[in-house]
Amino acid sequence: MKRSFAYFLFLLVFATWSVRAKTNALLIAIDDLNDWVGCMNGHPQARTPNIDRLAKRGMLFTNAHCQGPICGPSRASLLSGFYPHRTGIYQQPGGKAMEKDAKFFHGRMMPQFFSAHGYATWGVGKIAHGYSDKKLFDDYGSKFSGSGPKPPNGKRFNYYPPEVPWTGTQTDWGAFPDRDEDMTDHKVADWAVDRLSRKSDKPFFLGVGFVRPHVPFYAPQKWLDLFPLEKIKLPPVLMDDLSDVPETSRRMHELPKYPKLEFLRANDDDQFRKCVRAYLACIAFVDHQVGRVLDALDQGPHAGDTTVILFSDHGYHIGEKDRVSKHSLWEESTRVPLVVVPAKSQAADFGKKGTTCSKPVGLIDLYPTLLEMCGLPANKKNEGMSLVPLLRNPSQEWRFAVLTTYARENHALRSERYRYLRMEDGTEEFYDHQTDPNEWTNLAGKKKHAKEIKKFRSALPKNEAPYHPSVRSAPTNAWFKEHLSRNGLK
Repeated sequence: MKRSFAYFLFLLVFATWSVRAKTNALLIAIDDLNDWVGCMNGHPQARTPNIDRLAKRGMLFTNAHCQGPICGPSRASLLSGFYPHRTGIYQQPGGKAMEKDAKFFHGRMMPQFFSAHGYATWGVGKIAHGYSDKKLFDDYGSKFSGSGPKPPNGKRFNYYPPEVPWTGTQTDWGAFPDRDEDMTDHKVADWAVDRLSRKSDKPFFLGVGFVRPHVPFYAPQKWLDLFPLEKIKLPPVLMDDLSDVPETSRRMHELPKYPKLEFLRANDDDQFRKCVRAYLACIAFVDHQVGRVLDALDQGPHAGDTTVILFSDHGYHIGEKDRVSKHSLWEESTRVPLVVVPAKSQAADFGKKGTTCSKPVGLIDLYPTLLEMCGLPANKKNEGMSLVPLLRNPSQEWRFAVLTTYARENHALRSERYRYLRMEDGTEEFYDHQTDPNEWTNLAGKKKHAKEIKKFRSALPKNEAPYHPSVRSAPTNAWFKEHLSRNGLK
């Protein structure tokens, strides 16, 4: 009898623990957001009260990086749990090849793993890129008007790309449309708010994908009014910043269709101020939408049992390195905001709220992190590392550096102190963030850093997959046309 009672008690405790451990997951993705967030101190005028309050609930990772500095490769990596050099998705994917690839993607993506383990999976907005969101989730809302709405007849307000034969850009900035309600992200938040207000008979995975501040930098006038044009503070830039980087790096990183410093700085920085203002306005707008979703969670039936992760798919240059874009292996393109908040029911299992961690982490780590935090078995195929040990102790021993790849055989590695770049021809860049946070001085080739650089070289991928069949041949410059042709893409 005693044994039976003890066994019954064990089963009861185990069942209770299992239910508590299997928390809901809320994944909030923001497109093209760099470190211009209040809690990251990236720009002194940034207004992000809602992201900041979320950071106070959990941990802010201050040295987090994407694995691909453009939408498609970044999202393919974080959703599949594989690095770009394993899958071959180095550039933007298209068509249905990802959906036919059962080795890396189809049936293996993060929401699909949750679904296979008894979760209801819901999604809205931009989550995947090159893979159907409708196939990613059990129930998908909409992308609504995508990166729009946009003025009719192709009208622009401030920037018209030059007529050169390379991939185009939606880059522009200004006040449009008149109402928040017409913006994609407002509709995305509406959908998510409705879902979070409902009870669910199953644990759920909810992916909420916001598109701002993705170009065009359009937001209703009231958001621009928060940032008076005459008071705008410009980010630090160096006009000849690329003078000490290898020729291959300059050619690879060229963006002939995108705004350059010469354009931005003309007429006493007129367009530079307008561009910075619009980017800040778009960030303030999307932060408000994040706040609406967080309020719905706090006021709804799932407030106590939902793990929250907020991130950006990659960063963005606003003038730095002579560009307004991502598409690079430098800090502004790869570094992202990343906030991880355990469910309230798990609070006792983790460290102090409102902490930061400077270890080099990546979006590749989100898949294993959410599985562990939600009480699901590990996916042994995941190439990232669960962040749970760092959530408990941010000084925990960790990886040496985190990897970002842009085009096959072109990589960046970021440690706590240094950034290392290696191009396909073996040329290198090396920056010391302790003394040069803007990456203005390339130290590659300096004897003083030979030992550190050797360590970075040894951490580069040993094998690199060919380009995936889904990757489109859409060169952004002359170097990419040559590179893609060399790699079999015509």
